[in-house]
Amino acid sequence: MRKSITILGTVKQGKGEGRYYMSQKEYREQFIEKLGIDPYPGTLNLTLSESDAIMLEKIRERSIIVNGFKKDAKKFGDVICYKGEVSGIRCALIQPKLSTHINTAELIAKQMLREELGLKDGSEVRVVLE
Repeated sequence: MRKSITILGTVKQGKGEGRYYMSQKEYREQFIEKLGIDPYPGTLNLTLSESDAIMLEKIRERSIIVNGFKKDAKKFGDVICYKGEVSGIRCALIQPKLSTHINTAELIAKQMLREELGLKDGSEVRVVLE
């Protein structure tokens, strides 16, 4: 049995792009199938410490890949996902595979985490990964 890993992140304001990507049927169906999460149409953006970002790289074999796809001549990339929980809520920590922001991650869950957990920019979040 694998030991869980705790990642700390600081909530930050996103660009609103998570809503667009979470609304894509091809991603959503895979999140349901592979992660068991029918995601709220948005993400909670986190800044990770350098050590936690490196930790994610070290546990990459635990990740679940949500496959990218093509739609209307637009290419959507693969997403690296880790099952976990935050404050007792099932979630997944996700990172676009082609992202250049290694210290950034997003959380998806069935509910809007920012509202559900009373989070604001700068709040610290502890994510326990399976």
